[in-house]
Formats: sequence, structure tokens, C-alpha cells
Amino acid sequence: MIMIFTVFLSLWVQANPEEKMGHTNNRRWELNPLASIIELKDSNPSLLNETTNQAKELKKVKFYILNGEIRLAKMYLTKLSYTQSKLTPVILRYLGILFFIEGNYEKSYYYLDRPELKNFGHFAKICSIKVLTDIILDKNLKLQEDWSRCRLENTNNIQESNLVWLETLVDLKLNPRQGATSIPFRETGLRMLSNSDLKIILKLALYINQEKMIERQLTDLTEDHIRDPEIREIVGHIYFRLGSPKKSYRFIEDLKSPNSETMKGNLYIWRKKYELAYAQFKLAIEQKDNSQNAIERLLPLAWLLGDWKGGQEYAERVIASSDYQVNKLTLVAAFLTQKGDFERASKALDSITQMSRRGAEIDVTQLYSFVNLMLNKPDRVQKYAFQSCEQYDLMNCWLQLQMTQWDAFPLTMRRDEKIPYKKEWEKLVESDELKPLKETAFVNQLDVEEMDDKLIQIIPITTP
Repeated sequence: MIMIFTVFLSLWVQANPEEKMGHTNNRRWELNPLASIIELKDSNPSLLNETTNQAKELKKVKFYILNGEIRLAKMYLTKLSYTQSKLTPVILRYLGILFFIEGNYEKSYYYLDRPELKNFGHFAKICSIKVLTDIILDKNLKLQEDWSRCRLENTNNIQESNLVWLETLVDLKLNPRQGATSIPFRETGLRMLSNSDLKIILKLALYINQEKMIERQLTDLTEDHIRDPEIREIVGHIYFRLGSPKKSYRFIEDLKSPNSETMKGNLYIWRKKYELAYAQFKLAIEQKDNSQNAIERLLPLAWLLGDWKGGQEYAERVIASSDYQVNKLTLVAAFLTQKGDFERASKALDSITQMSRRGAEIDVTQLYSFVNLMLNKPDRVQKYAFQSCEQYDLMNCWLQLQMTQWDAFPLTMRRDEKIPYKKEWEKLVESDELKPLKETAFVNQLDVEEMDDKLIQIIPITTP
């Protein structure tokens, strides 16, 4: 910042040296420097303590964001956002990043577009993520302005090769045309790139689905390229996308990173070796305990393999935005139900009805009716069996009928001994003899007709 100010001052003096320098010398003693930390210690120790504490809290926030602990980071940031200080731009920047990670782009844009972040210096630190937010929210006019300013203010901070990502995405948004996604790869020789530049190009190919454009060049990579574990990991992912599991496995076979372990698990799923895949994803979780890629694959495998305890733990570790909290709680309740922990399953389902209106959806009501059946709560069983029956669940329609006829039905369902029952209906099905019904006529029908005729003359009398 001092260097930028010095350059600006020298240019200002060069424009009119006599007048400017004279004016500056006359007012030199009127300017006061900003208070330093040492001065704050003597003049305003409370402000110093507050600033120091905020700096410590922001260090924690940064640590939590980098480690994927979004909930903890949000907790600390929310507390800091209510105070105004010199660190306010940093707090707003972290809030914008946090909501971007969560997928709440409207909220992210709200913080990134605050006036405190539009000043020179602050904007350069958030302009990349703001450009991405503009792209997602279709703010094309703002996108062009932000991208031009971002390139200008980050000229000395960003390498030209690293701009290919944003340049491609901005170009696709502002000038959409056929074949635009293949432009970055037409004249790119992968063999000639450095390791860092190669990673950028390979990741871009994955992101915009242009793996075919670089497939032929993957065999030409140098030995120095192949020695880089991250490059091998990305190449293995590309071959997986291209439908070549054997080539993919060759590149990632001896890698031990969370992404490579997840990729190996994907390859085992491809071959329908679910137990091996399950073990592989567990290895990925051990190396990175909040790996969402591994957790999202562990959940269906835990259900398929009947690991209810593990599935419940993995479901609780899913990072879900506010829009998907209900889905997460429903999944947790399903695993708890399968595990036999009906009390905790009931509490999870109660949380769903308290926090949203989706407690009446079929997935929730089905779990509710079964859980309350196991907990011997007849009134709640009838309530949720009825709601499920209304949504065309035949089993719950049957359950509702049983509850209206049999008060002890929940207790009977949980009995350990064998329940006796008779199949009387089978005798009726097996019987082949048909005996017609014989009716005894006590009154002749003709007598009835004659009596009626005398009363109302059903048969008209004809005169000769």
C-alpha cells in the first residue's frame, strides 16, 4: 500500500512540480498519521483489545474455512459481523466466501458487493469470487465491469496462465457460441507446460467436459509430469471420465491422498465390488474426516451393506445447507430406525416437523408411523399412517385399518413368540362343490298379483 501511495504521489508531483510541492510543503504539518498499535495501547487500550480479539477470531475462522468446518466458521463470523472496526472488510470478505461455499450465491453477492469492499486493495482480494458470483446469478452487466477491474487491479498478483479459467468462464457467459469450450485446448501442447500450468489446464478440461480434447496428449506427458502425485490424480480422474478404468487405476494405484482413495472406491463400484469400495471410502475419510465426496458414496453403500451404525454416523457428518437440512435429518432418522434406536429417530423426525413444513411428506410420515408403532404410541401411529395412506402408501392404509380394529396391535407386533393365526379363507378357496340356494315359497306369486289387480285393476276390463 505504501509503494502504491508513493508512486501516486510522484506522478501527482510530476504533473505540476512547483505548485504541488509548494502546496504540499505548506500543509505538511497539518497531516496526522494513523494511530499505530503502540499508540492504541496508551491512548485507547479497550480498542486495542477489541481489535486484537477480532484478529484472533478471524484466524480461527480462516482455519475452519480451510478445513471445511463451515458451521463453526459461520458461528464465529456471525458474532463478529455485528461490530464495526478496521477488520470489517475482512469479516465481510470471509462471509462472502463462506456463503459461496454453501451455495447461497445471493447472500454471497450481498456481502461481496458491500461498499467496504469496493475500495482499492480490498476489491482485488474478492474480485475473483465476485466474478464467479456474477456468472452464477446472470449479472452480465456487472460481470463485465468487475472482470475488467479485477484484471487491472491484479495485474502484478496473478500469472497470465492462471487467468485461463476465469477468462473461459467469462467468455462463455458474455459471448456464448458453439465450440467456445474447446478454444483453450486447440493449440495447447501439454508436454511443453510446467507442472503448475498443466494442472490448471487439466482441471479446466474436467470442469467444462473437454476431456476428449486432451486425451491423445496424455500419453505424451513427461517423466517430470508423471512424478507429480497431483497430476497423476487428475489424469486418473480424466481416464475415469473417459470410461477407461484400467488406465485410471494405473495412475492412482499407489497414491494415498483422499481424492485418490475416493477414485479407487469409484472404480470398485464400477466393478460392483461394494465391500472393497466401502473400505476404500473409509480410508479416504480417515485421511480427511470431512470429505464430502467420500461421505456421499459411503451413505448408499452403508444402506446396501446393512451398516446402520456407520451409515448414521456418516449421515450426521454430511455438510448440508439450510435447504437440505430436512433431507439430512430424514436420512439420519432412516438409519436410526434401521439401527433400532427409535427414540433418537423420533427426535430427528420431530426436528423436521418443527423446522419446516416438509414433515407431512411421504418419506417422513412413513418413518413416523413405523417408529411410533415400535414405541407403542397408537394415536401417533394412526395420525401418520393416515397421512401416508392419503399419499397412496398401501401398507400404511392396511396399518391404519389394523389400528382402528386392534388396540394392542403395536404390542403384538413386538412380541417375540410366534403369533398363531388360522387361514380359514383357504378352505373357501379350495372348495369346488357349489350348492345352489333353495328358497321356500310361502306365498304364490299369482295370488299376490290377483289381490293387487282387485285393488288397482292392473288388467284393464274390456266391454263387448
